[in-house]
Amino acid sequence: MPSVYDRQVEWPVLAVVTVSLYLFSTVVYRLYFSPLAKFPGPRLAAATLMYEAYYDVVKQGQYTFKIKELHKKYGPIVRISPYELHVDDPEFYDELMSRTSPRDKYKYYVDQFGIPKSSFSTIDHRLHRMRRQPLNPLFSKQSIFRLEPTINGLVEKLCSRFDEFKKSGQPIPLRIAYSCFTTDVVTLYSLNKCWNFLDDPEFSPVWCATIKATADMGNLMKHVPWLFGVIMSLPDAVISIIFPDMMLLINWRRSLTSHIQAIIDGSNEKGEKDGDGLSRTVFHSLLESDIPAEEKTLDRLVQEGQVVVGAGADTTAHALTTTTFHLLDNPDKLAKLRRELEIAMPDRYAPAKLSVVEQLPYLAAVINEGLRLSYGLSTRLARVSPKEELRFKEWTIPIQTPVGMTSVMMHHNETIFPDSYSFIPERWSEQPDGGRSLEKYLVSFAKGTRQCIGMNLARAELFLALATIFRRYDLDLYDTKRARDIDLRHDNFLPQASLESRGVRVVIKG
Repeated sequence: MPSVYDRQVEWPVLAVVTVSLYLFSTVVYRLYFSPLAKFPGPRLAAATLMYEAYYDVVKQGQYTFKIKELHKKYGPIVRISPYELHVDDPEFYDELMSRTSPRDKYKYYVDQFGIPKSSFSTIDHRLHRMRRQPLNPLFSKQSIFRLEPTINGLVEKLCSRFDEFKKSGQPIPLRIAYSCFTTDVVTLYSLNKCWNFLDDPEFSPVWCATIKATADMGNLMKHVPWLFGVIMSLPDAVISIIFPDMMLLINWRRSLTSHIQAIIDGSNEKGEKDGDGLSRTVFHSLLESDIPAEEKTLDRLVQEGQVVVGAGADTTAHALTTTTFHLLDNPDKLAKLRRELEIAMPDRYAPAKLSVVEQLPYLAAVINEGLRLSYGLSTRLARVSPKEELRFKEWTIPIQTPVGMTSVMMHHNETIFPDSYSFIPERWSEQPDGGRSLEKYLVSFAKGTRQCIGMNLARAELFLALATIFRRYDLDLYDTKRARDIDLRHDNFLPQASLESRGVRVVIKG
């Protein structure tokens, strides 16, 4: 008869055996019986998400580069995890990001941000359509044209800061300066309260650190999303010591909460302007729409605010920085742009007119090339077809299977964009159709029903800011190297340069 001690020993052994059998059977199923077992790819990636976690967390945002290697080995479709496929074929992008067929998002992908109530992280396509509908009119081209004086006013404020650096002779930290400009635009438009980061003598470096930290945390949080809840339950003093990056995010969220609560409380009712504010903003439109009451709660609007402000600030600032660098690094391209701007804008100090600069073929080509080399998001975007199988070449992709594609691979496809790592605006401007046929493969803003809602605003900022700055100033790069400060080295959701990067810096000649 077993003793009490023997029975106590048996339970841990039984638990270990049970867990081991479960893990073994799970791996066997994933490798041999899963609907994705027929797709090519490394066995370890098919067996466990730890394969991705290694490249995401340990290697610090290297899975995008590993996936590119896998395509070279296995072909245009690869199984990159137990649940997900990845495709590297530019002709499949429009099918995956369809405008006509429903596409859901992948829960594993969106959980990394801890904002499930935002339109960006909404999984179901019907709920996403409902959440986005009130915002669409505010981001139409017509609405953005009405915003032109506001954008130009902030361009002028940016120029006034450039003038200060010209007098002092100090180098301008370009990415930070551009980030302050884009943040001031998007906060004024969305919150009716400009954050005035351009007024900060140091260009609010903590704000840039907050955006970077928020993106960087995604690689870890994607694999342990429950950690959000654990961290949020800790006192601020503890978070500041253990997770300082998370404290930046928490403080940002608190600031957003106070701004949005003021809008909910009616501090800007009846179209009255608040200081330098606007009479109607993104959150006014949400609150006044006919979406259900639960879609207008403070928590949901704050989550939406994180997306609107974060996306509107960083991706456009990165595109501005990348484009400026490449122009300064290619004097022949810069000279060609300046000649075009001198003809279109005889008075170098007059505000740029969107209706004029958008029609400049070489400036448009420069901006497209800058967008191509700045990528938008560097991570893959996964979509799920909830109702029908997808067909890719000879492959049938099962219903409900997440399939990802990546802007980095699209934009460096050598068949579509020869010499893809070089900055060549002529690849757009010298096309018979002005480059319109190539725009199918420019996916900085994604495509389909989930396309970036702020695309028109971002392009307006790019046209107005770049036209003004390069008509008005003669810039030079300062201690800036492409390999260290510009080229993509880490995919932390947002593109990141080398860890040794000092940022893009410029000085104003004369």
